[in-house]
Amino acid sequence: MTEKERLKWIEFSLAKGITQPDLSLLYKFKRDPFEIEEMDIEELKNVMGNRADNLRNPRTKVSEEVRRMEKAGARAVFPVDEEYPALLKEIPNPPLFLRVRGKIPANAERMIAVVGTRRASSYGRRICEYFSEEIAGRNFTVVSGLARGIDTVAHSVAVKSASGTVAVLGCGADVIYPGENKLLAEKIISNGAIVSEYPMGTIPSKQNFPVRNRIISGMSCGVLVVEAPQKSGALITSSFAGDQGRDVWVACGDIFDKNFKGSHALIKDGAKLCESIEDIMCELNLPGIEPMPKAPATAPSPEGSGEKKIYSCIGWKPITLDEIKEKSGLEIAEIFKTLTNLQINGFIDNSAGGKFVRKK
Repeated sequence: MTEKERLKWIEFSLAKGITQPDLSLLYKFKRDPFEIEEMDIEELKNVMGNRADNLRNPRTKVSEEVRRMEKAGARAVFPVDEEYPALLKEIPNPPLFLRVRGKIPANAERMIAVVGTRRASSYGRRICEYFSEEIAGRNFTVVSGLARGIDTVAHSVAVKSASGTVAVLGCGADVIYPGENKLLAEKIISNGAIVSEYPMGTIPSKQNFPVRNRIISGMSCGVLVVEAPQKSGALITSSFAGDQGRDVWVACGDIFDKNFKGSHALIKDGAKLCESIEDIMCELNLPGIEPMPKAPATAPSPEGSGEKKIYSCIGWKPITLDEIKEKSGLEIAEIFKTLTNLQINGFIDNSAGGKFVRKK
C-alpha cells in the first residue's frame, strides 16, 4: 500500500457517517482507493448504501488529520502492516485501520482482554490485580478500554510487565478519557499502545463505547470478565467475544453482590467460571499458543500466633472490625495492634468504610 493510498483511505474515514467497517467493505471490493473515488455513485451505493453520498465530502481536511496525528505521535496501522493485530483481521466487521500511539506488542495471538465495571469494589480490584499480574506474567498482553474501575486496574498492573498492555478508546487517540488516566496513558504508550478507530479529536460519546468493544474482544484470544453488574459494557464485550468465537471467562463473585449479577448471568449462559489463572491457561488451544504454566508460589504468611489467627479471619472480601473480633475471639486492643503490624508488613489493606482485606 503506497503512502498516497493510505492518505486517501484516511481521507475517506473523515466523511460524515462513514465507519471503519464501511471502509473495510470498500477495501475488500477494491484495494485502490483512487478507483473507488472515480466510481459511479450508484455503484458505490450497492456496496455501502446511501452513505456513499458522503464518501467524497470529508468533514476535515486530510492534511489537518495528519497534522493532529503527527502532533500526538500517532500513525495509521492497516491490515497489510505487521503490527495490525492478527486476530482482529478475522472478525466480521474489523476496522480498516487503527490510529495507534505507541506500539502494539508483537505477540500476535497472545492477547487477553480484561474488562469489568467502572464502579469496581475492593474485592473486584483485588481479583483484577491477581489475574492481570498472572496473565502478564505468562507473556500475554492485557487488552482493555482505559475506563475507570476494572479497566484502569488491569492496565496499571500490566503496563509494568514485559508484555505490556493495549488500551482501545471510544474517542480519538489524542483524547484521553477519563482525564485522570492521562499519566497512565503515557505509561501505556511507553510500554504498549493506545488505539482508536475514530478520527483524531473525536470526543467521548456514549454510542462509541459499545462499538469499540468489538475491537477489545476482536484482538484478543479470550475475554475475562472480572466484575459486572446487570447493565455493564463488559457484557457487550463478552457478547462480541461469543460472536467472534473467542473464549469468555468470568471471575467468581459474591452471590449477594449486585456488582456480580451480570457476571453470574454470563456463567448461566455458558461462560466459563474462572477461579485461578490455570482455568484460563488450560482452555487456550489456539495455533501458536503454548500455555506457560507458572509454578505456584508458597503464599506468604505472617509470623506469630496472634497475627496468624487474625490473618486467617481476613479474606479477599472486605471484613469489618466487629467481624474480626467475632471470628478471632480476641480483644479489640490486641486486634488493633495486630492489624497495624499486618498492614505495615503488607499482608492486609484498609479499604473503604473501615474494612480490612487481604493483599497476599
